[in-house]
Amino acid sequence: MSQAKFYGKRWFRIGSAIFILMLGIAAMAFLASSKEEANKKDLGARVRKVTVSELTFADHTLQIHGNGSIQSQRTLNLVTLVSGEVIYSKDNQKSGLFVSQGEILVKIDDREARNRAHQARSGLINSIVSLIPDLKGVSDNTTYQKWSQYLEGLNMNSTPELPQILDAQERIRVSMHNIFNQHALAKNAEITLERHTIRAPFDAYLIADGPILGSWMAPGQIAAALIDPFQLEIAVPLALSELDLLSNETNPKATLYPTEDHRKHLTGVLSRKNAHLDKGSQTVMLHIEASNPELDPAFFPGNYMDVYIEGATLRDVDLLARDVIAPGPYIYTMEDSLLAKHPVKILATQGDSVVIARGDLKSGVQVVTTLLQTPIVGMRVAVSDDEQNADPNAIMLH
Repeated sequence: MSQAKFYGKRWFRIGSAIFILMLGIAAMAFLASSKEEANKKDLGARVRKVTVSELTFADHTLQIHGNGSIQSQRTLNLVTLVSGEVIYSKDNQKSGLFVSQGEILVKIDDREARNRAHQARSGLINSIVSLIPDLKGVSDNTTYQKWSQYLEGLNMNSTPELPQILDAQERIRVSMHNIFNQHALAKNAEITLERHTIRAPFDAYLIADGPILGSWMAPGQIAAALIDPFQLEIAVPLALSELDLLSNETNPKATLYPTEDHRKHLTGVLSRKNAHLDKGSQTVMLHIEASNPELDPAFFPGNYMDVYIEGATLRDVDLLARDVIAPGPYIYTMEDSLLAKHPVKILATQGDSVVIARGDLKSGVQVVTTLLQTPIVGMRVAVSDDEQNADPNAIMLH
């Protein structure tokens, strides 16, 4: 029989196919057995080096973080209500000049206004002089004596309030002598006279140059632009979820740090908050007040600040780095040199950390802070002596 005929036999072809199939099955079984042995060896013999930290549960006061630009509580433009020549200007009103409360900043020529005040007081005195003779013998001369004493106290420098009028007859007599009208004219003249002298309403610094000696002022013109750098305020936007974490105190404390330098700080209080949401950011604006009595330049108005507002105090909690929390959320722990997995409840976020509740966890449990690739519950783990000895397949958290 020829070789070609032998290979062409049907039984030979079937037998060859069966042989190849059995050979493939045997190879697959061998490879599966080898992989299982390798997995058992990895799980049972290989030890992952990890870093850990112990859970420590205690009470923790939240710090709600925000930021914004610090501003003065009082910035004011003093505007003139009268016209005239400037006859006094403190140091010619240069920007950066410090002024004390009550100090005269600008004085406008007031000779005409002073004469009108004298004229109005003179008219009041004349009216009272004509009234007094009509009061003799009225109410046992008590009314007469009252108005006589008032007349003696009058002068050309000020106008005191009128005596108290006790009955209708007295009011009629006083009105008939035009005293009410003359008194009002004198008071109005004094108000106009006072408007020629502009004083600082609080301790402040000038933030712009003002009128100089000899210049002319008109009604509505700015006489001085002031800023109070001692009393400060900062507006901080917070989301609704963050508002729920604030302390229940009436005025929670707040700490302000310059964004560029956290070595310095000011302590302030939350004074008020808006009662509406900003449409664009969907946040509520909170207002923090603080003082800078030493005038530290780091807290001058205009500087950008990081603000931490005192929040609620959470009981029996711990803080962990965000990256330690696995999706779920879970944490991995080392228990008897084996990797374990526990669900956690996140109560709040604090910067790069999260606050977790105790739940079923106990203090002293070692939390794995190394981000493991393909972690397997039950795998053997050990504490790394240093980061250089850690598992090369693990990514260290910082």
